[in-house]
Amino acid sequence: MTKFLKILTTKDKQEEELLRETSEPVTSDDFNNPEFLQFTKDLLKTAKESKIPACGIAAPQVGLFKRLYYILNNDTNQWELIINPKIEPVGFAKTGIQEACLSVPEIQGKVLRYKNIKVKYQDISGKWQTKKYNDYNAITVQHENDHLNGILFIDKMEK
Repeated sequence: MTKFLKILTTKDKQEEELLRETSEPVTSDDFNNPEFLQFTKDLLKTAKESKIPACGIAAPQVGLFKRLYYILNNDTNQWELIINPKIEPVGFAKTGIQEACLSVPEIQGKVLRYKNIKVKYQDISGKWQTKKYNDYNAITVQHENDHLNGILFIDKMEK
């Protein structure tokens, strides 16, 4: 039975401190742990059923400091799980759009990010994959990846 998880927000100073922690890699033991597999399902349910429409959610946003997140692929309208990502820019082009975040309610701001990226990551079975993202999907991946490093979009927002 999947459950909706509590989303940490910057409205609570203790929760904001937690959101600024760096996450640990998902280990081979995690991939074989039924509790971890259940967590990935709960995280997806939380993204899909959040009060504010979400295009991504990272594990630290619900208090698990592991390197994984979901994005809603804008091209396919499918949710994709990305575990232990390593991001590399493709080219130098950057773009900026108004970003928002489930953990930073009521604030939006423009952030400059790479327009094209390549991500090496593990899937739910632990197999390494490589995928290229561009435009909105690339921005979403970079936003969610920042969560794994304790960075919020408001830290990078144009003033």
